[in-house]
Amino acid sequence: MTEQKRTVEISYPPDEEGVNEAKSEETKKTVSKTAPKKKSAQKKLPKKMKDQKELIEKLEKERDEYKDNYLRNLAEVDNFRKRVKKEKEEFQKFVLSEFFLDLLPIVDNLDRALKAKEGPEENSADEQSIISGVEMIYKQLLDLLKKSKVEEIEALDHIFDPNLHQALSKEEKEGITDPLVVEVYQKGFLYNDKLLRPTLAKVAIPLEEDESDERLADDEE
Repeated sequence: MTEQKRTVEISYPPDEEGVNEAKSEETKKTVSKTAPKKKSAQKKLPKKMKDQKELIEKLEKERDEYKDNYLRNLAEVDNFRKRVKKEKEEFQKFVLSEFFLDLLPIVDNLDRALKAKEGPEENSADEQSIISGVEMIYKQLLDLLKKSKVEEIEALDHIFDPNLHQALSKEEKEGITDPLVVEVYQKGFLYNDKLLRPTLAKVAIPLEEDESDERLADDEE
């Protein structure tokens, strides 16, 4: 019987060091493949951050422009509102000027009626009652005018003011140095501190010295 030889292959466990070297080589290959990608991403990151920063700056600039325009428009609207309010107030102040001007002749007539009344001792009770009623109406009318900013110009015994008074006649008078209102023909009134109607008055002016007296005074000097 022929003896047959059997060949038995014995496999040994791989050397640990060799395995590690293989793994190391494989890792190096993997790293060498991925390294360019990481390096490229690192290059792109600063550019992306720069773009984001520029975008933020642009948005902030636009925000500031919108805010500035808003504040400017708000100020213009506020100024317009104040201007309209002021014009409205000015209009309201003087819109009744003509009405009050037409009302003043009534005041004049009442004033004349009261001045023309006779003394109380010569009037009957009925006449006194009528006069009292007219006086009451006159006072109420003056109070209404005053409430509406229509005030009488104080003129009698005051220095003549051409801006408030109108001289209808004049006379010379001793002892004064400036023209003086000595009689009021018609009362003047102010409306909101502006002239509504001037006072019609008689004005006294300083007495002029006689030429001979002036010459005598010059000689004495």
